[in-house]
Amino acid sequence: MHKGGVSIAPPLKRGLGYLALDPDDTVLSFVRFLAAARTPFLWMTSDQPRATVDGGDVLRVTTLRGIGNADPRRLKDIRAAATTFFDERGPGALVLDCLAPLVLHSGVERVLRFVDDLHEETAMRNAFLVVFANPSGMNRRMIAWLERELDALPRDAEPAGVEDHLVV
Repeated sequence: MHKGGVSIAPPLKRGLGYLALDPDDTVLSFVRFLAAARTPFLWMTSDQPRATVDGGDVLRVTTLRGIGNADPRRLKDIRAAATTFFDERGPGALVLDCLAPLVLHSGVERVLRFVDDLHEETAMRNAFLVVFANPSGMNRRMIAWLERELDALPRDAEPAGVEDHLVV
């Protein structure tokens, strides 16, 4: 939300994980916001991105082979991509909006451990984790776990600014 040209949205806190129970169309808006805020991000998605988003990396989670694609059955490879992203780009944001294919190919238990591992990695790296989930197409137990473990993404969320990097 903007008031008088100044953003008054609550900033996301580094080291935390967030859950957005929103329709799919909010993911693209969020990654565009990250790009505009010059926050490095890795967008892990099962969809073919409809538009390019400068400033971030996209990892397509699909069984189709190709450059920039990751197999949803190989959770260790996807986690390794996240670790590599942090190693190369520093503390940024992991945006995960491919839970359905991950659960389909790897099962609820493995995916819950995977999300927990990503959450721990972002906490250690002083970064952000934002998980987008559609409750109507998800296992209720998984949604309940995500709601317990992750903070709700504020409606007007924005990543914290450069002041987070200044020592006063």
